[in-house]
Amino acid sequence: LIIRLKEEAVVSTQSTGVEEMSLQGYRNHTLSLNAGAPMTSAEKELEEVSRNEAMMRSQMEGNSSTLPGLSLPVTQELQSSLEKFKKGFINYVQVKLDTDKEELKLWDCSNITAEEFPSKIPDDEPRYHLFNFNHTFEGEQMWSVVFIYSCPGYNVPVKQRMMYSSTKASFLEGLVQMGIVIAAKREVSEGEEVKENDVFDMVHPAKHVSRQNFVKPKAPSKGGRRLIR
Repeated sequence: LIIRLKEEAVVSTQSTGVEEMSLQGYRNHTLSLNAGAPMTSAEKELEEVSRNEAMMRSQMEGNSSTLPGLSLPVTQELQSSLEKFKKGFINYVQVKLDTDKEELKLWDCSNITAEEFPSKIPDDEPRYHLFNFNHTFEGEQMWSVVFIYSCPGYNVPVKQRMMYSSTKASFLEGLVQMGIVIAAKREVSEGEEVKENDVFDMVHPAKHVSRQNFVKPKAPSKGGRRLIR
């Protein structure tokens, strides 16, 4: 065994008992060599969150027979507010997903300015936001609806995050069927990401104009001129 395996030499010289020189002792030594560095508490937490998310996603996809996402009922209060939003009576709607009742309900609706929008993003729970952004673009006054899915991060329970993420597509489809045209969509983690300039860039992203490289003309031939008859 010592002749066949290089590491065995290390085991044999460091061993102090018969058990350490056994085959099982060698296997334990090999496993310790191949083991990675110990994980920090943050890395362990992130790994556990990722594992739970994968399990939750698998369960949700297994329970859905038609669409990969979830389609939850909407309360009457939210439905009425969305109608008001569509008609322009209000320019902001915040939607909360009730994980216990498994329904979408109204959390906030009002008329706000672009400067007030960042303060509407909660720092402890996910939310859906609809904001009809009033602005000027190329000299023209415009109203553009932006949809924001805000999620403050890994402090949110896994089930809550997964339900918001899985319900988003069907909720957006319902808005389109109502006739609400979404100009831009974005997922953010905090209010600092939806300042007025940020919302403007969502609606009117900068265009990257490709420039053609200048091609230097060929130098004239050194030979004498030729007459073409």
